[in-house]
Amino acid sequence: MELVLTYLVQFGGAEFHPGHVNLLAPLALVGFVVCVGAILVPLLGIVVSGVRGALRSRRGRRRRLHAAASAELRARAMMSELCPHGWRAQITMFSGDDEETPKAADGRPARVALDWMELRDHQDQPAVVRRVWATTIGEALEAMVADRRTDETLEQIEQGAVAKGALWPDL
Repeated sequence: MELVLTYLVQFGGAEFHPGHVNLLAPLALVGFVVCVGAILVPLLGIVVSGVRGALRSRRGRRRRLHAAASAELRARAMMSELCPHGWRAQITMFSGDDEETPKAADGRPARVALDWMELRDHQDQPAVVRRVWATTIGEALEAMVADRRTDETLEQIEQGAVAKGALWPDL
């Protein structure tokens, strides 16, 4: 500060005349800034948390949609692998608490029925027809793949037993 005053006195000389200093204006400005800050900081916190929550929910929705789409693609790929001659599936969704719908393991009603069939030799003749129940479409697709894997395992056991000479009764 002294350097500035020295500079002004040397080069400004007669033009520099300090007057009365009024502290009321700077104190009023400081008070105004504090009041504005007291209003803006909580408001900014609410806005930022709201925007952050909206972005998280949007990301969550995108992840769930992506997971559902990839679950369907995985189920299609696995069923195409497990059913070399082709397969078909039909999803039926039930609403409400029907007496016909079974209960899931957690007690919720299984409202998604997935009927699937394995085709025989690229014809429309079904070799295997099954129905699985689940609470969501993703769970139904997983149950369908698990059901087909179980069928394949049983077929391998049957073929192994027949190859060893065991009589395997067909019912």
